[in-house]
Amino acid sequence: MQHSLLDIPSSKYAELISLINSLSSYDLFSEEKTHLKTAPLPFFKDYKLLSAQAFSTIPPVTMHYLWNGKDNDIIKMEGTRDSVFDNLHKLRLILDESTIVPYVKFVLDGIWADKGNIRLVESLDEIEFSDSPSREDLKFLETTIRPATVSQSEEGYLIDAIIIYGTEIYHSIIGLRQDGIFDFRSETQLKGGMRCVRVIFLE
Repeated sequence: MQHSLLDIPSSKYAELISLINSLSSYDLFSEEKTHLKTAPLPFFKDYKLLSAQAFSTIPPVTMHYLWNGKDNDIIKMEGTRDSVFDNLHKLRLILDESTIVPYVKFVLDGIWADKGNIRLVESLDEIEFSDSPSREDLKFLETTIRPATVSQSEEGYLIDAIIIYGTEIYHSIIGLRQDGIFDFRSETQLKGGMRCVRVIFLE
C-alpha cells in the first residue's frame, strides 16, 4: 500500500500491540520487535491506516489495519473487500470528487488474489517493474495508462479505469454506490503476459 506513513510514538505501542494481537490467533507482535506507522485516509471520517511490521520473523511480516485513534477501535484488513464493506457503517465514508478514486484504489490494493494484488493505476509511476520493459511494452503502457474518469449513475458513480492484475492489463468499468459498495461492471483485457510488470503478493 503506497501511503505516506508516519511513525507512531513509542508511548502508544503497548496499547496498540495488545489490540492488534487480540485480532489474531497468536501474538505475532511485540513492543521490542515491531514498527508501527500510520497514514491519514481522507475518505474515512475517523479511521487511519495502521501498518504493523514484525521483525520477529524471517522475512519480516507487515499487516495493515484501520484504526480509530479516538475510540481505539481497530479493524484488521484480511485480504478481501469485506474488511471495508462490512464496516462501512462505522468507517463513515466520505465520497466526493477528490476521494472517489482513492477510495476504490485503497480497497482494491488490499485484496489478496491468486495472481497478486489488483491495482487501479493512473500513471507509469504507479507501476512496479520486475524487469526493464521492452520498447514495445513501454510504448503500450505510455499510451494506455491514464487517469481514471468518474461519471454519475443512478446508484452513485461509474469509474472508467485501467487495472493491472498479475501481468494482465484491463480496461474496466467499476460501479460505486453511494454507500461505498462497488463491483466491476465490465472488464476488457488490453494485453496479457506483460512479464516486465512486477506481480505483488501481499503479506
